[in-house]
Amino acid sequence: MHKKFDKSPVDVINKRVFWDVNPNTLDWDRHQNFIIVRTLEKGTDAEVKLIENRFSKKEIIDALESSREVSKKTMNYYATIL
Repeated sequence: MHKKFDKSPVDVINKRVFWDVNPNTLDWDRHQNFIIVRTLEKGTDAEVKLIENRFSKKEIIDALESSREVSKKTMNYYATIL
């Protein structure tokens, strides 16, 4: 289970990461996979660390494996370190 977070995703992750959606509608629980993948792909080092600390290894791998937009580079990296 992931850690609870009082702030919305756009309060801790730059809106540029979610350039193609209305970032104000994002919810940590309902959009978990989208937030994980998009942040790992487009976020800063600090934003990526936030995702790694907030979600379990299993949640991160599940999100990456279920996504069609994750790059091979990101998938290989997380397959190696997790």
